[in-house]
Amino acid sequence: MISAMKLFNVRVTYKQVPVHALEKFMVKDTDHMYSMLREYYDECFILQTCNRVEFYTVSTNDNDESHIISKWAESIAMDTLELGKSVIVSKDEDAVMHLFRLSCGLDSLIVGEDQILAQIKRAYEYAKKSNAIGVYLSLILDKAIRVGSKVRMSTDIGKGSISYGSIAVRLAEEYSGSLEGKSIILIGSGEGASMIAKALIKRGLDFMVTSRTIERAKAFADTIGGKPIGFEDAMLMLDSVDMLFIATIAPYYLLTYERLKQLVDIRVKKGKSSPLIIVDISNPSTVEPRVAGLPGIRLVTFDEIAGIVEKNKSIRMSKVNEAESMVKQEVDLMRQRLKRFEVEPMIDSLFRRIDAIRKRELDKALNMLDSLSEEQKRVIEQMSYAIVESILSIPMDELRKASEHGDNELIKVATRLFRYEDRGV
Repeated sequence: MISAMKLFNVRVTYKQVPVHALEKFMVKDTDHMYSMLREYYDECFILQTCNRVEFYTVSTNDNDESHIISKWAESIAMDTLELGKSVIVSKDEDAVMHLFRLSCGLDSLIVGEDQILAQIKRAYEYAKKSNAIGVYLSLILDKAIRVGSKVRMSTDIGKGSISYGSIAVRLAEEYSGSLEGKSIILIGSGEGASMIAKALIKRGLDFMVTSRTIERAKAFADTIGGKPIGFEDAMLMLDSVDMLFIATIAPYYLLTYERLKQLVDIRVKKGKSSPLIIVDISNPSTVEPRVAGLPGIRLVTFDEIAGIVEKNKSIRMSKVNEAESMVKQEVDLMRQRLKRFEVEPMIDSLFRRIDAIRKRELDKALNMLDSLSEEQKRVIEQMSYAIVESILSIPMDELRKASEHGDNELIKVATRLFRYEDRGV
């Protein structure tokens, strides 16, 4: 009987456990994990990001997802039952649906983000180099990547940044005209400061970073980037810098109206004609609101940035239904293509068996005919190919259609008719 392909997806994501706890589910040695999985499954694919750990396997035997969970638990030194409490399992079409939604950013922590598509591509390339991917998963992953790109282009679901850090830097650029050659200080060492730092680094910009202590600033610089400086040193430099980004949790104003009023006067005396751009994403604000009225100061507040973030989120969410509809259509098409795999081995076997008969009978006929030219032999051989192709094309096409439409009865009849069970591939 024809072996049906079974697809399994076993995963733990930010939806099941907090992001900070996902690290304990991460497989450190993926090569060894691939090796263990290949003992049970025909094909494997491993995807690990900061928001998820996922395994995809293909089986043509009686194996289910239990081997994935047990080998996963073994590789991370966790009890199998404990791991099983956190995992989500999707099978066959549901697994395809999950992967397609994932590639489109529909299953991401930030809807529409495009980083996941690049991560899938990298993991796919690694799996191919590890010889863990076969025809079946290649077909699915190639399609998932195309669907991810297509949905983003067609729906603009990833349009508009929803990162506070990226928007903070973009607004600073809009108000200054350019970020090139600007002197920049970043105050903070937490998550908000990290977002700003990463946005600055992505643009290839140098910046100084300070915090409550120089040790915290140095630790931040070592981990994220920037040149660490002391807080008081940073305050003394405000009369000459171009931009100041602030992301702290201080319960008081770091920059008061009086302090910045004096600063403005000093900047004027030094001939600093361009305004000091202050971008404060602290919530609550650590810059006294009255500062916005000072000449020579351009203050960008958390509320201003939050408004843009919410607007962009709304735009993305408005595209979700359209994206989901496109994904469903693509999954339906994929299901039909995958069903053909159930009969392709039989079709391939039949073609090879019949071609062997064709060649045997052709050789007999040519040996019985004398004085044939090479051209005449070629014509007879081409005729034999044409006869076989003409006879087989219709029944083989019907077999493929039967597989696509789930007509198992016709497949069973063909299996018995061609004695596929007896001869195998």
